[in-house]
Amino acid sequence: MTALAKIIIFLLGMSICVQFIAALYGFIDLWGTLRITYINVLRRILIWSLCAAAVYLLLSDSLRPAFLWGMIGYFFLYILIYASYQLLFARNTKILKTK
Repeated sequence: MTALAKIIIFLLGMSICVQFIAALYGFIDLWGTLRITYINVLRRILIWSLCAAAVYLLLSDSLRPAFLWGMIGYFFLYILIYASYQLLFARNTKILKTK
Protein backbone atom coordinates (compact mmCIF):
# COMPACT_ATOMS: atom_id res chain seq x y z
CA MET A 1 0.00 0.00 0.00
CA THR A 2 2.84 2.39 0.73
CA ALA A 3 4.30 2.05 -2.78
CA LEU A 4 0.89 2.65 -4.33
CA ALA A 5 0.35 5.69 -2.11
CA LYS A 6 3.74 7.09 -3.12
CA ILE A 7 2.93 6.62 -6.79
CA ILE A 8 -0.41 8.39 -6.37
CA ILE A 9 1.19 11.26 -4.45
CA PHE A 10 3.93 11.51 -7.11
CA LEU A 11 1.25 11.83 -9.81
CA LEU A 12 -0.59 14.40 -7.68
CA GLY A 13 2.61 16.44 -7.50
CA MET A 14 2.95 16.25 -11.26
CA SER A 15 -0.63 17.38 -11.84
CA ILE A 16 -0.31 20.31 -9.46
CA CYS A 17 2.91 21.33 -11.21
CA VAL A 18 1.08 21.23 -14.56
CA GLN A 19 -1.57 23.59 -13.20
CA PHE A 20 1.06 25.88 -11.69
CA ILE A 21 2.96 26.14 -14.99
CA ALA A 22 -0.34 26.84 -16.76
CA ALA A 23 -1.03 29.61 -14.26
CA LEU A 24 2.39 31.11 -14.96
CA TYR A 25 1.54 31.16 -18.66
CA GLY A 26 -1.29 33.54 -17.80
CA PHE A 27 1.17 36.41 -18.07
CA ILE A 28 2.00 35.46 -21.65
CA ASP A 29 -1.54 34.52 -22.68
CA LEU A 30 -3.10 37.70 -21.34
CA TRP A 31 -0.25 40.09 -22.11
CA GLY A 32 -2.44 42.38 -24.22
CA THR A 33 -5.02 42.77 -21.48
CA LEU A 34 -2.69 42.44 -18.51
CA ARG A 35 -3.67 45.83 -17.12
CA ILE A 36 -7.20 44.56 -16.63
CA THR A 37 -6.58 40.89 -15.85
CA TYR A 38 -3.40 40.93 -13.76
CA ILE A 39 -5.42 40.36 -10.58
CA ASN A 40 -6.88 37.16 -12.04
CA VAL A 41 -3.46 35.97 -13.17
CA LEU A 42 -1.91 36.61 -9.78
CA ARG A 43 -4.88 35.02 -8.03
CA ARG A 44 -4.52 31.85 -10.09
CA ILE A 45 -0.79 31.62 -9.33
CA LEU A 46 -1.49 32.19 -5.64
CA ILE A 47 -4.23 29.55 -5.56
CA TRP A 48 -2.01 26.86 -7.09
CA SER A 49 0.91 27.84 -4.86
CA LEU A 50 -1.30 27.56 -1.79
CA CYS A 51 -2.73 24.27 -3.03
CA ALA A 52 0.77 22.82 -3.42
CA ALA A 53 1.79 24.10 0.02
CA ALA A 54 -1.37 22.72 1.63
CA VAL A 55 -0.90 19.28 0.11
CA TYR A 56 2.75 19.29 1.16
CA LEU A 57 1.90 20.24 4.74
CA LEU A 58 -0.96 17.75 5.02
CA LEU A 59 1.13 14.80 3.86
CA SER A 60 3.00 12.60 6.28
CA ASP A 61 6.78 12.78 6.44
CA SER A 62 7.15 9.57 4.45
CA LEU A 63 5.03 10.84 1.52
CA ARG A 64 6.41 14.37 1.22
CA PRO A 65 9.47 13.40 -0.86
CA ALA A 66 7.24 11.65 -3.41
CA PHE A 67 5.17 14.82 -3.81
CA LEU A 68 8.24 17.02 -4.21
CA TRP A 69 9.83 14.61 -6.68
CA GLY A 70 6.61 14.69 -8.69
CA MET A 71 6.62 18.49 -8.84
CA ILE A 72 10.34 18.85 -9.51
CA GLY A 73 10.39 15.94 -11.93
CA TYR A 74 7.59 17.37 -14.06
CA PHE A 75 9.17 20.82 -14.04
CA PHE A 76 12.45 19.50 -15.41
CA LEU A 77 10.63 17.21 -17.85
CA TYR A 78 8.73 20.24 -19.12
CA ILE A 79 11.96 22.19 -19.62
CA LEU A 80 13.56 19.22 -21.40
CA ILE A 81 10.59 18.78 -23.74
CA TYR A 82 10.47 22.52 -24.49
CA ALA A 83 14.20 22.64 -25.27
CA SER A 84 13.94 19.54 -27.46
CA TYR A 85 11.00 21.06 -29.33
CA GLN A 86 12.93 24.27 -29.96
CA LEU A 87 15.99 22.31 -31.09
CA LEU A 88 13.90 20.23 -33.46
CA PHE A 89 12.47 23.29 -35.18
CA ALA A 90 15.78 25.15 -35.22
CA ARG A 91 17.59 22.29 -36.95
CA ASN A 92 14.82 21.24 -39.35
CA THR A 93 13.58 24.49 -40.82
CA LYS A 94 14.02 23.22 -44.38
CA ILE A 95 11.90 20.16 -43.69
CA LEU A 96 9.16 22.09 -41.95
CA LYS A 97 8.75 24.85 -44.56
CA THR A 98 5.71 24.41 -46.72
CA LYS A 99 5.46 25.61 -50.28
